[in-house]
Amino acid sequence: MALTPFAPGAVDSRRTADMFVQMRKQGADLERQLTTGRRADSYGELGIKRGQALDLRARVSGLESWQQGIKSADTRLKMMLQSIEGLDKIANDTKAISALPASRVIPGANPQEQMLAQANLQGAIDFLNAEFGGRSLFAGRAHDEKPVANYNAIMQGVTAGIATRATADDVAGTGHLAVSRGGATVTIADGDPSAGFTLAGASSSGASVTAADGPPSSFTVNQSPAVGERINLTLDLPDGTSREVSLIAETTAGPGQFVTGGTPAQVAQNIESAMQDALESEASTALTAASALLASQEYFNNPANWYNGSDPADPDQARGTATLRIDETQTVGIGSQANEDGFRELLSQLAALSATDFSDGSTQRLEAMMSRVRDNLTPQGGEQSIAQIGMELGVAASTMSEAAERHKATQVMVQNELGEIEDTNTEETVAKLLTLQTRLQASYQTTSLLSQLSLVNFL
Repeated sequence: MALTPFAPGAVDSRRTADMFVQMRKQGADLERQLTTGRRADSYGELGIKRGQALDLRARVSGLESWQQGIKSADTRLKMMLQSIEGLDKIANDTKAISALPASRVIPGANPQEQMLAQANLQGAIDFLNAEFGGRSLFAGRAHDEKPVANYNAIMQGVTAGIATRATADDVAGTGHLAVSRGGATVTIADGDPSAGFTLAGASSSGASVTAADGPPSSFTVNQSPAVGERINLTLDLPDGTSREVSLIAETTAGPGQFVTGGTPAQVAQNIESAMQDALESEASTALTAASALLASQEYFNNPANWYNGSDPADPDQARGTATLRIDETQTVGIGSQANEDGFRELLSQLAALSATDFSDGSTQRLEAMMSRVRDNLTPQGGEQSIAQIGMELGVAASTMSEAAERHKATQVMVQNELGEIEDTNTEETVAKLLTLQTRLQASYQTTSLLSQLSLVNFL
């Protein structure tokens, strides 16, 4: 191995050169930090703090992911709530109109309440078939399906169901009730307890007529009733409502009246005739309305007729068909289905009103229909309303908003902590760079002066 000849000062020269190299590298690194604002180009250069930096980076990524999910879901929920607001307005407007006196029905024409119901039914279908980003909002998990059948298909199905039910309920007759007389006794028998009218009781206001609940129900005339005496027959209807048919003793015949005077058998004959007319009138009005509404409800109770979304048999769990994780331990349900009870009831009532036949000009039938629509659109205890669906989704939106604000605040703190590790302090870096430049300049000057020294300088 060759030996380098020893020269006085050679070691110090090498040390000085190494020092200059290190100082230049340090200066270059400080200049890089000022340019990039970063302490290091890689996590490895952070030393023992690289693990902490990686953990904080992962947390920031998680917070950003949750916030992105919340942002997307928030837009979806806003569109859903707009549709629900529109549906709730349709329901409230329909109830408000139902509370007003019915319009006069012109034979051969559609009443204005029916025309409005038809327009509202089409609007309700459009609301429930709304989409966001190509995904249906009210189809549960079936995002690529329009959940509600089109207007024409629904109208055809409901109209057919109403016709079938009307025949079964004998709305063109007396609702399966048969009125007969034997001497001074008028008997009302139920020919089909499973459809049409069901006898629920009979009463009279005086001793002139003895009433028997039955079935069959009966009225026996003991003596000619005084004017103003009343007999009553209570009937149950297929939709769960009831009606009371009342006949008043008068000296002349008229709707809701029977002629008094004469023998008990003569009075009974008058009651028989008046009861027959009253039952036919009730069948063409109250029973027709109840039958139509029940037929529409039966149509919509079978989701296969009209609903194309997911989970048709489990609408009570609709929120769970779309869930969003908004935190490490928290999720919210933002799903909805068009066959939820609140939506289904609105569609059912609008469809029944839209499809019922009023061409004979029966205002009484329209009144009977509107009163039932109003009652059916008023949820009773425990029944789901459209407003309740909106409230549940509104709570989800509020929970998401609170989580987003919480994530923003947390992210600021995490970013600050991460910045202390990764980011350079400009003032501190400038000060270090100036100090280094001063040292480097002083070293250059010292080295220059020393290089000029020789023995001659000391002589």
